[in-house]
Amino acid sequence: MSLCINPHCRQPNHPDNSASSVCQSCGSELLLQGRYRVMRLISSQSGFGRIYEAYERNVPKILKVLKESYSHNEKVLELFRREGQVLGQLNHPGVPQVDADGYFQYFPKGSPDPCHCLVMEKIDGPNLRQWMVQQGNHPINEQQAMLWLTQLTDVLHLVHQHHYFHRDIKPENIMLRSSGQLVLVDFGAAREMTQTYMGHLGDSNITAVSSAGYTPPEQEQGQGVPQSDFYAMGRTLIYLLTAKLPNDLTIYDPRSNAFQWREHAPHISSALADFVDELIAPAAAHRPATTDAILERLGQIRAAQSSRLPPPCLPSGQGGNSWPQTTLNATEPETQVEPAPSRFPRWLGGRPWLVAGLAGLILSLPLTWYAFRRGEGVTAPGAINQPDLTPVTVTPTLALAGHTGDVYDLLLLRDGITLITASADETIRFWDLEAGTLVKTLDQPTNVVKALAITTDQTVLISTGDDRALRFWALPEGDPLGQINNAHNIPTTAVEVSNNNRWLASADGDGTIQLWPLITVDGRLNLAAMAEAGPSHRFQAQGTINDLLFSRDNRWLVSGGASLHLWDLSSLGAGAEVPAPITLEGHTSFVNRLAISDDNQTLMTASADTTVRLWNLTTQTPQAVLEGHQSYVNTLRAHGSRLWSADANNVILVWDLQQQVPVGQINGFATDIWRFAVRPNGHIVTIGGSQPLIRVWQGAEAVAP
Repeated sequence: MSLCINPHCRQPNHPDNSASSVCQSCGSELLLQGRYRVMRLISSQSGFGRIYEAYERNVPKILKVLKESYSHNEKVLELFRREGQVLGQLNHPGVPQVDADGYFQYFPKGSPDPCHCLVMEKIDGPNLRQWMVQQGNHPINEQQAMLWLTQLTDVLHLVHQHHYFHRDIKPENIMLRSSGQLVLVDFGAAREMTQTYMGHLGDSNITAVSSAGYTPPEQEQGQGVPQSDFYAMGRTLIYLLTAKLPNDLTIYDPRSNAFQWREHAPHISSALADFVDELIAPAAAHRPATTDAILERLGQIRAAQSSRLPPPCLPSGQGGNSWPQTTLNATEPETQVEPAPSRFPRWLGGRPWLVAGLAGLILSLPLTWYAFRRGEGVTAPGAINQPDLTPVTVTPTLALAGHTGDVYDLLLLRDGITLITASADETIRFWDLEAGTLVKTLDQPTNVVKALAITTDQTVLISTGDDRALRFWALPEGDPLGQINNAHNIPTTAVEVSNNNRWLASADGDGTIQLWPLITVDGRLNLAAMAEAGPSHRFQAQGTINDLLFSRDNRWLVSGGASLHLWDLSSLGAGAEVPAPITLEGHTSFVNRLAISDDNQTLMTASADTTVRLWNLTTQTPQAVLEGHQSYVNTLRAHGSRLWSADANNVILVWDLQQQVPVGQINGFATDIWRFAVRPNGHIVTIGGSQPLIRVWQGAEAVAP
């Protein structure tokens, strides 16, 4: 594939473009500057420009092309050119590299107006907003926060030394290399700190740049200063420490303009929390004066931490209790790394107080950090160019509004009409898809609802989230049945019910899995007995868990996240301990979602490494790698001989599980797809994107199961 970037081209992806130097549709040059061939559109929703992936020989690049509607807007043109100008002056692993001729003008055939282009290094990882979603929206720990804050400050130190400040620091503008290095991107809003600028603060000719929740008060008024970057950095860190966006009503009260975040980050020391509060002080004069001052404070905090490190201790053994085995349906039988090389940052010179601090960080930094390192993530162009691939484009039929926070999970009941959604706005909502209406709202004050599960007979709904409780609701009415408080020690991320309705599994961000017997009396759940008895088994996975799934015969519990494990439950009936897990290795990034084939033979896993993998459940061995997605694969669903997988690039691929090739590509979605369901009529229900909407799409009936 080779794309034409002429905004007036009628067929920019003409099939004959790959073998040509000019577009076969409009005649425009395809080899930009004689070096860059454009392969695919990454995003058309990124501010003023369209973002493409281009290749210089076999090296991937990012190409930004200013949208035609802004080509005569001098202020926008100034911002666009400035990004190339600023990046061209910086040489640091924490900023994308831009060649001296990275900014250029391209004239499509027959057009008197140029396309304004900027080519830069392609960073091989996600931005921090995407990263948080990939790893289950779990708050980062203090050691990771210190490391990332140091890296960002190091980048800002260089930027400020060159007399610029960024003006738009936020999670979406910070990317993570596979080496673990943070990269500050999108310097289009950067401003030069000249005497003229500093003398004209507040002038209406100074372009104000604002990102809700991250922009400080003075910058909102067009009076940004270098310390404005520190405020945005502090707000970004709070998002990473709490997994809550700045406008989340649990930490921000718009009536009083109060910002209360510390209670949602109890794992953070008071020393670091106090310093973060200094970074976000309302008045710029009350923030640290320079990057040197920030680095000095971080060194002092680290030195104090290293002096308080506890002696190493051995892991305690896991005791096991055997609880009475009961079931909701008694008629069914029970079947049961070495760290990357690092350089000494140039800011260490002349700062002896940092040496002790960094030594403490190195000693205390968990090796599990390196599990977060990403693979290359660049899929070869044309990887899904199968001759029998059926492309279809969906169109929207319905958008359900009501949630005021991110929607994290959904369940479509067997009637194909009732949809249940869980959200960061502390609610569960029931929707009628036929009528397109909200049926009921279940409020959960102070709880971000992360995951939903349902019993096989669809009579009980279970929810869990940040308040660590397991809540139970009667269906179809949604009446509360009760809850088990403090089911986990930290926010819960996943919950699942076994296919024989005997077991409930729950998991958290530390990799702890708990197995609860579903105790019943007269066919009804006895939550008091369940809470008193507690979990019958507790397992420990390697790293955070994003999804849980029981095999169809209930022998295996599968956990996916930072690692992929199979837990053998076949001995549970005898009261024996569950053996150590079987670890399935192959994915190079987080596993986001799990599915099992109808015949219980194949486990399917979706990963942020852009692949779907198939595993033989009988032999517990790898079976196939399905490649073709161009971005993180967020979720999947198995339907007979077909597998549907959805990604962050607004695409669903349909695979033939027997041939292990894609047979359909569903396009037209407006946002990334975090979770989806398929109605009996073939309509697709999706959640994802920056708006908390549930969207329904038609047009995929040709490839629907």
